[in-house]
Amino acid sequence: MKQIPDIHQLRNILICRGEGTLGDALISSCCYRNIKQANAQAQISVVCFGTGYEFLKDNPYIDQIIKLPIPKHIHPNQRWLTLIGYGLKLRRCKFDLVLDSSDKDYKNWRLFKWLAGGERVLDCFTSPVKPFGAPHKHGSDHEQAILKLLGIANPDKSYDLPIRPEDQQEVQTYLHAHQLDKFILLNPSGSTAKRRFSPKTLGQLCSLLGSFSLPIVVAVSPATHAHWQAVFENIPNVHLKSTRSLFELFEWVRRAEFVVTPDTSVVHIAAGFQKPTLVFYNTLSVYNAPNNPRAVIVETAREDINRFDWALVPPRLQEIQTLLSQTTKTP
Repeated sequence: MKQIPDIHQLRNILICRGEGTLGDALISSCCYRNIKQANAQAQISVVCFGTGYEFLKDNPYIDQIIKLPIPKHIHPNQRWLTLIGYGLKLRRCKFDLVLDSSDKDYKNWRLFKWLAGGERVLDCFTSPVKPFGAPHKHGSDHEQAILKLLGIANPDKSYDLPIRPEDQQEVQTYLHAHQLDKFILLNPSGSTAKRRFSPKTLGQLCSLLGSFSLPIVVAVSPATHAHWQAVFENIPNVHLKSTRSLFELFEWVRRAEFVVTPDTSVVHIAAGFQKPTLVFYNTLSVYNAPNNPRAVIVETAREDINRFDWALVPPRLQEIQTLLSQTTKTP
């Protein structure tokens, strides 16, 4: 891009999300709010897919959602015809600007953006944003770099985590029915098989978490409830809860004393609430780190999140205990 326009000059903006996961959509959620608040007349369209679409489709700052027929991830040298077709279709909309803050620099994705916006593409791999690109900055820093270049001097970095009244009621009803007040939220599964806790790991973790003398709530999707019910059947003090939606999951994280999770969207939900979190990472980088000063990390083997030094866990839990002693629970 030869000349970056001022945000107040823009009327028709396309934002391309190169990741289809909820975590990445959360990291980018500040972008739409900042643009709309800086220029209420700007029409914001967003291309997304996967779980990111479910999260963004009702965002009040987005005027139009275009869902790509892609399940979860953009991969290099795949979906060429799909991306070319959608790129040509979007080109007819004549967007003033096409933004992309993701870390996907694949030829197929780059072609898609060029077809949609021509020379009006601003991303993290082209001048002058390039120095801010992966792997040197967190994903949210990509958003900030682009927003500042557009003339938004002090963008708000907080994530949008909508709490719906019906989800608050659902969680409150469950807590009341099971006589729960304070609890630990345990998320057993990441976004891939390599980020899923094994039954053996979960049993050992729950045993160590017993030092907090708090019940454990495990929030899972209805589709996986039967599987996790069998896993936790003989582990005491565990309450298994099927969540009706990802927005209910937000409320469970908000209400928890602290969160235990592998690397997945729950890490970023907890970051949005600045919630103390014990995170197990098998692919830790600056880009996908928790961005949460109250997160405590255990690094694991890359090929299997269940392979790590168990001697690290008790001192990490002590760090969580210290964090809990320094604050009060979110009301």
